[in-house]
Amino acid sequence: MTRFYAGVFALSRVAAVIAACALVYMVGHIAYEIILRSLFATSTFVLDEFVGYAISVCVIWSLGYVLEHGDLIRVGLVLDRLPERAQQLMTAFAALVACALSAGLAWMFWIRVARAWSRGTVSSSVAAVPTWIPEGAMMVGLALFALAALSHGLRHITGHPSPAPRSPLSTPVE
Repeated sequence: MTRFYAGVFALSRVAAVIAACALVYMVGHIAYEIILRSLFATSTFVLDEFVGYAISVCVIWSLGYVLEHGDLIRVGLVLDRLPERAQQLMTAFAALVACALSAGLAWMFWIRVARAWSRGTVSSSVAAVPTWIPEGAMMVGLALFALAALSHGLRHITGHPSPAPRSPLSTPVE
C-alpha cells in the first residue's frame, strides 16, 4: 500500500504543478491583454474563455495535493470533540464520500466529453475550442481528486502515515 499512497501523491504533485502552470498562464494572458488593449486598441477576444478554463484547472487539479497536505478548510466543531480513533474514522468516511462524489462527477464529465467529441461541439467564441478539451480537463482533475480522496481515506482507516512532507503550505491564520 505504501507504493499506492506514494504513487497517488506523486500524481497529485504533478497535477499541482500543472495547476501552477495554469496560474502563470492566466497572469501572462491577462498582462498580454492589458498591453494589447492599452497600446494597440485590440484584444485576443478569448481572455474570459481561456482564463475560465485555466481557473477550473487551477482549482480542480490542485485539490489532491492540498488535501494530502491537510490545507483544505475543515470545520472541527464536531471532529475536535471526538476521540482520536473516531476522528480518524470520521475523516476517512468524509474522504471516501468525497471520493465517491468526485468519481460520480468525473463519470458525468466523461459522458459530456464523449458527447462533445461525437458531435464535434465547439465553443461559441472566435477560438471555437472543441468543448471536449476543457471538459476533459475537468474530468481528469476530478478523477485525480477522487483517487487522492480514496488514498486519503484508506490511510486514515489503516493509520498509514502521509507521504506528504509535514511542513504546512502556508502560515496558518489564528
